[in-house]
Amino acid sequence: MSLKNIIILLVIVALAAILRFYQLGQVPPGLDWDEASLGWNAYSILKTGSDEYGKPWPVSLQSFSDYKPALYAYVTIPSVAVFGLNEFAVRFPSALAGLLTVILTFFLVKELTNDKLLGYWVTGLLAISPWHLQFSRVAFEANLALFFFVLGAFFLSRFLHRRSRVALMVSLLAFVLAIYSYHSPRVVIPVFLAGIALYYRRIFLSHWRLVLVSGLLVLVFLYPLARNTLHTGALSARYQTVAARLDPQVLAANYLRHFSLNFLFITGDGQNRHHAPDMGLLYLWELPFLLAGGYFLAVRRPNWLPFFGVWFLAAPVAAALANDAPHAVRSLLFLPTFQIVTAYGLIKTLKTLKILKLLIVFFALGNIFYFLHQYFIHLSVEAAPAWQFGYKQMVKKVLAIENQYNRIYVTNAYDQPYIYFLFYGRIDPVIKNSGFFYSGFDKYEFSLAKVDPRGLYVVSPEDRVPGFSAFDQVNFPDGTTAFQLGTIK
Repeated sequence: MSLKNIIILLVIVALAAILRFYQLGQVPPGLDWDEASLGWNAYSILKTGSDEYGKPWPVSLQSFSDYKPALYAYVTIPSVAVFGLNEFAVRFPSALAGLLTVILTFFLVKELTNDKLLGYWVTGLLAISPWHLQFSRVAFEANLALFFFVLGAFFLSRFLHRRSRVALMVSLLAFVLAIYSYHSPRVVIPVFLAGIALYYRRIFLSHWRLVLVSGLLVLVFLYPLARNTLHTGALSARYQTVAARLDPQVLAANYLRHFSLNFLFITGDGQNRHHAPDMGLLYLWELPFLLAGGYFLAVRRPNWLPFFGVWFLAAPVAAALANDAPHAVRSLLFLPTFQIVTAYGLIKTLKTLKILKLLIVFFALGNIFYFLHQYFIHLSVEAAPAWQFGYKQMVKKVLAIENQYNRIYVTNAYDQPYIYFLFYGRIDPVIKNSGFFYSGFDKYEFSLAKVDPRGLYVVSPEDRVPGFSAFDQVNFPDGTTAFQLGTIK
């Protein structure tokens, strides 16, 4: 690569790093339950080698009413050890994975297309992508899985182009790690690899011994996961989310919803934690170039189209199986295929309509700055309840005065208060594992059912506690009440 090309790539990477690490511990404004759970389990494994249930070196984490893949907790252990148990430490692995995904995407596109210009555009679009930024800045396992998926795709492309045995084995190892990271790849990766194997069957058949050995190694690596899934409640917990017991019409409708313009460009999936306020998952300015890219790809049919085409079509399969479709997290493996199509359309359009360059730049910059404003300014106010804002402030207030009360009663109105007392109270995992109950521990009860004039009560505005008198409270950023601290008169 020339010095000019290196500088261009470094500028894109620097921009991606700034957008992913700036105010990482403050925006989003609070840890949601899953982030707090992953962080505290990482802390527990660091200190004791066991998760919150006392299970040593788990493959999956029993958390609330679900089972989470444990890999994100493991990769969080070093950052918790270095930075302490806090929001930045918990989100750091995801931000780093997001940055590495941006870098990998350039080399993936360059490997497949041999087109540096397309690689720069795709990488730049992913660096500023609202969808990718949203999940690179939170401790969501799906983002770690995306990194491993892109890593697997990169080495798979090297195998297809260079017939490298090492590349195939590294590719399959990366896909295994993606499967250990999150649930969706367990469906998407087999579909993706089946499509790739079918299209490139001559290559795979000519290396059938290597493919067979690699496949057997994959099965060996996946054995602990399969055993864990069959011997815990993880399988039944996942089955509860399957759409209408696999009804074909429901599945087809769910699949197609992931291509909805409303989902992609206007409202997202409707969950405040999955997009910035008043934003979709992609920029509105990208829409005409996405459509143009689809047209030019259909007409010109470059030789790399089948690889990304299989990826694009396989990405929403797992999300379609769930009841709540479309879903931005479960379909995150779409990235960076949307950016590839958009970049291709952008390059071809600009060559044809050079006069529109200034207008495109003006509209794009306006849309990008609007997103950044919505994300870094409005999200902390408008989506604060969705991010369980207030738990941190409440726990710190309670811990400061807990010695003044024999019993402390905490509302369960926002669910899972125990994990925040573990996280922000930095409860010693040894003490917790020897006597912690999720309905309460020590002097704490996560219920308001009892009447105790000598106790401290933490209530939500929706709670009705007869005789309750507040002396302190925690507010959401918009000024409304999140928690009240008080006693019963």
